[in-house]
Amino acid sequence: MLSAAENELLTRTGKGTTAGDYLRRFWMPALLTEEIPAPDCPPVRVRLMGECLIAFRDSSGRAALVGQYCMHRQMDLFFGRNEEGGIRCAYHGWKFDADGNCVDLPTEPKGSKYKDNVHLTSYPCQEFAGIVWAYLGPKDADAQIPQFEFNSLPPENMYLRKSLLSCNYLQAMEGNLDSSHTGYLHSFSSGSALDPRGQGHGKRGGVTHQYQASLPSFEVKDTDYGCMIGAKRKSASGPAYWRVTQWLLPVHTLIAANVGETLLWDAWVPMDDEHTWVYRIEYNPWRALTKQELFEYNNVGFARLNVENIPGTYLPVRNKENDYLIDRELQRTYSYTGIKGTNAQDAAAIENQGPTPIADRTKENLSSSDLAIIRMRRKFLNVLQDFKDGVEPAPALNGDMYKVRAIAMSLEDDGVPFYEGAKELLFL
Repeated sequence: MLSAAENELLTRTGKGTTAGDYLRRFWMPALLTEEIPAPDCPPVRVRLMGECLIAFRDSSGRAALVGQYCMHRQMDLFFGRNEEGGIRCAYHGWKFDADGNCVDLPTEPKGSKYKDNVHLTSYPCQEFAGIVWAYLGPKDADAQIPQFEFNSLPPENMYLRKSLLSCNYLQAMEGNLDSSHTGYLHSFSSGSALDPRGQGHGKRGGVTHQYQASLPSFEVKDTDYGCMIGAKRKSASGPAYWRVTQWLLPVHTLIAANVGETLLWDAWVPMDDEHTWVYRIEYNPWRALTKQELFEYNNVGFARLNVENIPGTYLPVRNKENDYLIDRELQRTYSYTGIKGTNAQDAAAIENQGPTPIADRTKENLSSSDLAIIRMRRKFLNVLQDFKDGVEPAPALNGDMYKVRAIAMSLEDDGVPFYEGAKELLFL
């Protein structure tokens, strides 16, 4: 478990907090390209780590992220006019460009220089893989965009989703580092159509690989960019089956699939301390996604990873307010949870870790299966302490550190560390 002070340190991300200032040293997903689809399109509200912002695309097509409230009388610029290279306040017509400069101040006398003294908060943006990335840190820092494998893939090799969780980012991210929950939370009642074992009524089933029926043992390797987590399942004879998950500072996880299959990236971005934006890309570095994959991604069922959002929003259909539309009869006869979709099942576990949106980790009782979470927290606490001591985060300054992959594969059980045995697959 963590102390109350450690939990506070890791979970608070507002400006001026240690974790908040640390996260601001990195380029972070801010919104999807589709949210500002064309030059001079309507602005959209964006909330990142507690900051209230507005995103728009100016007349040249440049993505902009600026403070939400006009520097004059604090009118919400969401109601402003996006026109002719800037956002114009609907109250008195003050206009700001993508860099936050006041470029027109119609309420001042002709020849006034007052506008030169007025500047709106603005953050630089770059676009990759359908995401607008923003940098909210110091202007003089040399931060680099993380060079994930999918950055350079063609669109037909990727599927992108965004959704909202009503909880702190840390417990949301920790769910992806917990390999042992899948045999319960995402399983099906034995004897159901999705149970390959066909065992007696009421027992767990639905394992997707022969080795997943056994409990894994874990090995964790600290890296310059975060942690590499190996979950090993031994076979009766021959190679062992390894699933290697990556945690990359500060908020990224890569989840394994077998060689040749479609891989998974998630970013767990604090909207504020009690809400988390989840960005998910399923991507295949070897081929385009198939029609069957795309059909499954767009038609969320029990076995799918992708969340089903309320049309026109990024809010899940199955959410905390409606108890994820849990079906108790299905839970009794078919699905271990009675909740449709693995993403919604995860949300039910993640958003309900205690009575508040921030889990109280002083009350936990961790076990050997929680090794990855224990090591991730230790690593995060160490880098935050280094940051407090004046050490800038190395991954923020070197985007090439993110050229890694999560993968599942069989390796000879000969004592060679998994990260050495699978080096050619893990490092790009």
